[in-house]
Amino acid sequence: MNHEEYHQQAKSIYRAGLSTVANSDPPKGQKFPPGTRVRIADDLGSCMEHFEKGKNATVEYTYAHAYGGNDVKSYSLNIDGVGSVSWYDECQLTAIE
Repeated sequence: MNHEEYHQQAKSIYRAGLSTVANSDPPKGQKFPPGTRVRIADDLGSCMEHFEKGKNATVEYTYAHAYGGNDVKSYSLNIDGVGSVSWYDECQLTAIE
């Protein structure tokens, strides 16, 4: 598979995941449903030091909601002033509204 084919396949998987989120309820065990306003922790640990921190965001979905499986603790967020960023751990988020 060349780079362009890989890129197109990734886009297709992403679109299918967004469709699943739009047409299904969040999985059981998901702490923050889509639309929840959260605050990202100021300290994300050394493995995520390049991620946005200390900002407010809106929950988009969990990995399990979009792609299946059991991972209801990894979240895709729409971060204020930044846009969509994945994957933040549930323990790094606090509901704010």
